[in-house]
Amino acid sequence: MDFVLILHNIMRWVVMVLAIYVLVRMYTGLFGKKEFVESDHKSLSWFAISMDVQLLLGLVLYIGGSWWQNSVRFFAMEHIGVMIVAWVLAHVAVITAKRATTPAGKFKRGAIYATLAVIAVLVAIPWPFLSYGRPWLPGF
Repeated sequence: MDFVLILHNIMRWVVMVLAIYVLVRMYTGLFGKKEFVESDHKSLSWFAISMDVQLLLGLVLYIGGSWWQNSVRFFAMEHIGVMIVAWVLAHVAVITAKRATTPAGKFKRGAIYATLAVIAVLVAIPWPFLSYGRPWLPGF
């Protein structure tokens, strides 16, 4: 289980880098009145895929009982609940952006739902300064 926890901790940085990347693409496209191109759609998709991997690793930890190590309430309820909401929002960003008919609509929907997903992720992270927090780079 320690290996999965290390992967889960590394993957959070991948998720955050892709989150920043997708937000920059969505907002520069929206405010710059750009055309929504395939790479914009792929940025949303890669963000959602990174959330898929992170959720899978988190579920392995959850089923394996690793959430008992710190705060039961946070990891058993709040963390997993809010992260599932973030995962759903990331996928809604991909789907609604794809279904919009105008480039502005695609960027707007992608930006709104990706932003909400990122906010949910930030709320549910076990920050190091919290009593149940995790270090920035555990396992190293």
